[in-house]
Amino acid sequence: MRFDEIDAAGYVYFPKIVALGHEAMERMIGEACPGGYAAWVVERRVGLPCVHVESDFRAPLRFGDELVVESTVAKLGDSSVRFDVKVGRGDGVACATIGYVVACADLAGPSKRSLPDDLRAALARYA
Repeated sequence: MRFDEIDAAGYVYFPKIVALGHEAMERMIGEACPGGYAAWVVERRVGLPCVHVESDFRAPLRFGDELVVESTVAKLGDSSVRFDVKVGRGDGVACATIGYVVACADLAGPSKRSLPDDLRAALARYA
């Protein structure tokens, strides 16, 4: 964890942990799809905005801690995806869980749309 991510008490500021849900999704798509998440947004004009997030915090993260993030696709709907994210420290301590739900959007609208078949297939690998 970086210095700019901690609060005055010396712990990682909780919104930084919640933001890991989106970062995990971007990395997952980046590994599974040519061009990564940016290609979907910039070239194909498909967005995946967060519509629901929930999190539980179990142990603190501090400056200098090694971060371990595991993300899976928990539910693949017609136009939405739920990612379950586990955040831990490098020493094996579980620190947080995040439920991160995105809806598929046509950015020309913006309006809701079904997940493109190729994106659905790519994400299904992580279910």
